[in-house]
Amino acid sequence: MTERRPKYLATPRYTACPYAVFEELRDEAPAVPVQVNGFRMWAVTQYSDTLEILADQDACKDIVQHRKRVVPQSMLRPDHSAKLAHKSRRSLLDRDGPDHRRLRAHLSGEFRPTRVALLTPAIERAATSLLDRLPIGEPVDLVEAYARPLVTTVLSDLLGLPEGDREDFPGWQMSMLTGSSVAEAEDGARRLHELALRMIEVKKREPGDDLFTRLLRIHESGGDIDVDELASTYVVLLIGGSEPTTAIGTGLALLLDRPDAIEKLIARPELFDRAVEEIVRYESPFKLLPPRFYEKPVEVDGVTIPAGEMIAVSPGAANRDPARFPDPDVFDLERDTRGHLGFGHGAHRCLGAPLGRLETKIALRTLITRFPRTRLATPPEDLAWRPGSFMRRLDGLPAILG
Repeated sequence: MTERRPKYLATPRYTACPYAVFEELRDEAPAVPVQVNGFRMWAVTQYSDTLEILADQDACKDIVQHRKRVVPQSMLRPDHSAKLAHKSRRSLLDRDGPDHRRLRAHLSGEFRPTRVALLTPAIERAATSLLDRLPIGEPVDLVEAYARPLVTTVLSDLLGLPEGDREDFPGWQMSMLTGSSVAEAEDGARRLHELALRMIEVKKREPGDDLFTRLLRIHESGGDIDVDELASTYVVLLIGGSEPTTAIGTGLALLLDRPDAIEKLIARPELFDRAVEEIVRYESPFKLLPPRFYEKPVEVDGVTIPAGEMIAVSPGAANRDPARFPDPDVFDLERDTRGHLGFGHGAHRCLGAPLGRLETKIALRTLITRFPRTRLATPPEDLAWRPGSFMRRLDGLPAILG
């Protein structure tokens, strides 16, 4: 095993702006050992290497199945590692090969672009209704009052979540992914899993025309999805389906700091699609992706990573790699963003990307065209970001509509 001392990643500097840290890692080596959530992981920051690993079918994600070897080998600080129930980690997100393909097949049809497009009127109505309630001329948090409730409404309707169960889960998934302590992360994960188990019982009693019910029917009809997989899939849908909140919030922050970009979007509305892609490239929701590992030693551009070592590829770094995107630290609405990794790549590419793109575009377009003189209520450098090594999320977005 290498004797290189892993770099501690979750510093205030990394939270505020990870890209300088990624640049340093990229300059140091193609793969660098870092300490993440109590584990040693190898951070991979070059675009070409990230793309190759994401596309490699030999890269494994099912740490639960291999935990007796992978976890002890990589553990550095047990007190920094959240303990998540194994039964809650059996979704497509954490599986490999045939199991991953089987579980993904149950969801792939739900997020076809043609099917997602049918949600356009409902998303537009929800965005307009939320803006109708917001004050004009005084500070308002656009994450808390606009982005999050919009995404929560769309997701809850899609999943069939009852009204009484819609208020708390956004906070639980926020705690699980970007909590400030191990206890907070564990509590958020536990509450989400309990909600998923409760929804199984709810949908047994009160089925509906919704995604939760359709998945339950596959299970009840003797289909190839067991209870742990069903509950884990519910949790992943609640977490992944909340992610457009991130793109909407960071997108508004970027645009409101650039009046020329807003003028360009108003004059050329066809650029909103490209704006969404550039937002997700420039401020990737994932700083790092959940770790992968290989059952044999693997070489990453000349660096040998031993078998069973956790590897954390970085979309945030890859999307700012100057070898792939010229002037990567410049936000450019007309940039050619093809190939960006903001939605992942390969077998685990984000299934919900069509819905996330649509929600983000509608949220940005609806607000900007109605309130084109909206401005930030705080300097952009004073915006607060959520802690955590993996996710890039604003803690709030104070702005003044106008």
